[in-house]
Amino acid sequence: MEEIRINRLPLLTYRYLHTNDTPVSFEAPKKGGEPHFSDLSYVKEGGTLPADFKGASEETVKALKQGSHYTITIPAETKAELTITLSGEGQADFAGSFLFHLGKESSLNLIWILQGKTEKGTCVAGAYYDLAENANLKVSRLESGLSGVEIFDQRHAVLAKGARADFSAAELGGENIYVHSYGLLAGDHSAMTEKAVYAGTKKQHLDFFYHIDHVGKKTHAEIDVKGALDDDSKKIFRGTLNFKKGCSGSAGDEGDYAIQLSPKTKNISLPLLLCTEDDVQGNHASSAGQLDANTIYFLMSRGFSLEEARRIVIEALIRPIIDGMDASVRDEIITELRQKLDSKEL
Repeated sequence: MEEIRINRLPLLTYRYLHTNDTPVSFEAPKKGGEPHFSDLSYVKEGGTLPADFKGASEETVKALKQGSHYTITIPAETKAELTITLSGEGQADFAGSFLFHLGKESSLNLIWILQGKTEKGTCVAGAYYDLAENANLKVSRLESGLSGVEIFDQRHAVLAKGARADFSAAELGGENIYVHSYGLLAGDHSAMTEKAVYAGTKKQHLDFFYHIDHVGKKTHAEIDVKGALDDDSKKIFRGTLNFKKGCSGSAGDEGDYAIQLSPKTKNISLPLLLCTEDDVQGNHASSAGQLDANTIYFLMSRGFSLEEARRIVIEALIRPIIDGMDASVRDEIITELRQKLDSKEL
């Protein structure tokens, strides 16, 4: 076990704030389970992460390279659907990478499921997405259970002209969750969205890092993270939109929103806008706080119980992101949220 530092900000702030990166006790998995693919038509074992793959740290990327590797290739002008399941039943340890290559005009609806009842383990997973011209990628990710598992989710996406990638995640499982996502909008008119919902409970630590570089002209990016924290849980958000010289006509928005259900929770939000190009539009927003007493009172005056009013406010925040995910995982997300936040229904 060694202490490493992950999710380092691209532009550092004051050291005394202790937010430039996150110290983590890390031990690479020594063995791991095998992923299950719903369709093997596009999958083959093997592959190598590119040398410029950006991950949470050198140590976590090294763990990826020492694990198993899978290459998923979607031919040009092909529409495909694929579900990848990593189950913690019996063996939660996993280290490995998935390389996705989407051909010109192709599309992939990808569902990731990480779940299980295992109470101890480490999951280090990496995904590299290479999208050719006008390719379209939709990713829905669900993490549930795995109450004692450290989850390191690392992804790197490169988009050519006209390509689009939409990532949506329900970060609901694991003892601690560390997300590192990097996107490169290399081609003109490319677009990428990063959306996530979360529910932190007990002493859970949620560490979210998103970085999108605008390089091509008239590119678009959106980062939208919403959720609730309860008990002694902690969340930190590091989000960066970087408008590079020459990306004229590009636009980006990022937002981080947290409802703190307990005074013992801790929320840190660091949205960054970096820019070396004049003709761009960038916006960022962040908010955190307890449930608004006036809103709760208003709903209760209309006949709702305290618990019902609480659920309505939480749902109003997170439901739009859930509705945008694949229909096959929506009900399970609602069920898991209900269990984590002690709600009868959402």
